[in-house]
Amino acid sequence: RGPDAEGMHFDAGAALGHRRLSVIDLEGGRQPMVDDARRVSLTFNGEIYNFQELRAELEGEGDNFRTTSDTEVLLKGYLRHGIEFVERCVGMFAFGLWDGERETLYLVRDRLGVKPLYWADRTGGGVVFGSELSSVIESRQVPCALDPQSAAGFLSFGYVVGESSLVQGVKRLAPATILTWKRSSGAISLRKYWDLPEIWKQRQVERLARPEAEDLRELLQTAVRQRLVADVPLGVFLSGGLDSSLVAALVSRETKGRVKTFSIGFKEDTYDETQWARLVAKNLGTEHFEEIVSGSSPDLLAEIFSKQDEPFADTSLVPTYALCRMARQNVTVTLSGDGADELLGGYPTHRANALHAKVGRLPSWLRRTMRAAAGQIPDSRGKVSLNYKLKKFLAGAPLDECDAHASWRRLIETDRLHDLMVRPDAREVLDPFREAYRSGDGLGRLDRFLLVDYQTWLVDDILTKVDRASMGHGLEVRSPFLDHRLVELCAALPATQKLEGPVGKVVLRQVAKDLIPQEVIHRSKAGFNAPVSHWITGGWKPLVWDTLRSKEAESVLNRATVELLWREHESQTRDHGHLLFALFALASWIRRFQPSV
Repeated sequence: RGPDAEGMHFDAGAALGHRRLSVIDLEGGRQPMVDDARRVSLTFNGEIYNFQELRAELEGEGDNFRTTSDTEVLLKGYLRHGIEFVERCVGMFAFGLWDGERETLYLVRDRLGVKPLYWADRTGGGVVFGSELSSVIESRQVPCALDPQSAAGFLSFGYVVGESSLVQGVKRLAPATILTWKRSSGAISLRKYWDLPEIWKQRQVERLARPEAEDLRELLQTAVRQRLVADVPLGVFLSGGLDSSLVAALVSRETKGRVKTFSIGFKEDTYDETQWARLVAKNLGTEHFEEIVSGSSPDLLAEIFSKQDEPFADTSLVPTYALCRMARQNVTVTLSGDGADELLGGYPTHRANALHAKVGRLPSWLRRTMRAAAGQIPDSRGKVSLNYKLKKFLAGAPLDECDAHASWRRLIETDRLHDLMVRPDAREVLDPFREAYRSGDGLGRLDRFLLVDYQTWLVDDILTKVDRASMGHGLEVRSPFLDHRLVELCAALPATQKLEGPVGKVVLRQVAKDLIPQEVIHRSKAGFNAPVSHWITGGWKPLVWDTLRSKEAESVLNRATVELLWREHESQTRDHGHLLFALFALASWIRRFQPSV
């Protein structure tokens, strides 16, 4: 995943590999890293932001260090305190640690799932794992067979939801989880070292010392400060929205030099936000870079999907990929504002949930009529238009609040999947959302759905997108809002500090009041979607149409239904842009990896 170095380590019955992006201790932090006694080996992806404090503690306990890397801190921490040392780490990480003396493998993922980790029972015994699905496939230790339920879930939402992957038998380690495999028994065990639902509930019932805006600001500043530690150039993603602008302002306060900021825009007016990013950049005095993304040719699309080792169809992948490419030409690490909307009620879906509760009091026949009326509203190809919001909301009117919340972001209904897929298996596409919803039993409505978003949308969509787009260019992205200490603090906030009427992120606007322009603070949420509905039958048409009509696509997708969707979209009688983008993503992946179906 990194362009700077590679290494392998072999032990009796175990092999670890690593591709490195050098960020801290460029020479000394090579991996896999092995302890002096050659008993323990570690392959580690990510960053431990409090590694300097942890190192000082370990030195006080008698440890000596030969490098200045956070990798060695993790290795020495395990040797002294065992795998439980991870509970003291603040950061984003996924790692595999092999203890040759105990013949035990540990796989660990960070609390919020910023860094990915795939694993599978190895054919013949043992475990194979990697940061990318492709590494597990290419190992040839497990058969590459399409998982039909995961495929149905992917087409429903545009991303793979839950712990399964698109390949049967290959799983994604859940956030905040330690997997242990012992050679002596061959048994695999999983345990949580940080339980977000329980922590959220605990913080909500604690009535003493309720956090205020100043507490949030102080902790956010600390999170920013810790994420500026690097031996390479840093910058900030700047969309011109509240979250990224606040991060840029706090970075400017911490750094002595001029901060580099990066923005992406579009020719389509309703999608372009570069004017807001320029306003903030000028206000903060940053060295600002921007680029306009166009769909005039399929070259960028082809490049993006040549690097997708698992289908992904959030349209914001396109500008995010271009943003990472531009940033990497100037820096190696960037900070972003990801995570604030899920933390503090920043999405329109959170307001829709509140309105749905009122609609739920209406007679069931009336709510069914509302759903039927949704189909009569004409489509609009503007960015999250009023028509789009109204259609989505009315379609979810007769559903219970959990399924309605999931439906706000759904691309296609379950019954239509049966026409679209050759062998549909859509029985469980909503299960991850329902499980996350049940885990929040006892919380207020807003906090319950924020918790659902953290366990589904954030980890499986937003963080997956940023990780793939950034690592595709050897760029590291760090988000202060994903500091677990900040999450715990915000979990204790009353709902009115998060969402009040139509205004989300109430407390964050208080934090930002003397740091960024007032126009930015009071802007509505805009999002980072790309105008794929315009591009898919325009400049992208040759590539997309050829892929959708390929024999590989026909092994999974019903060609007649795909062609109908295409004709309706091209004639502008319906807008199927997001769904066609997902179909293209799935067909591209099948063409590349040739799974058995």
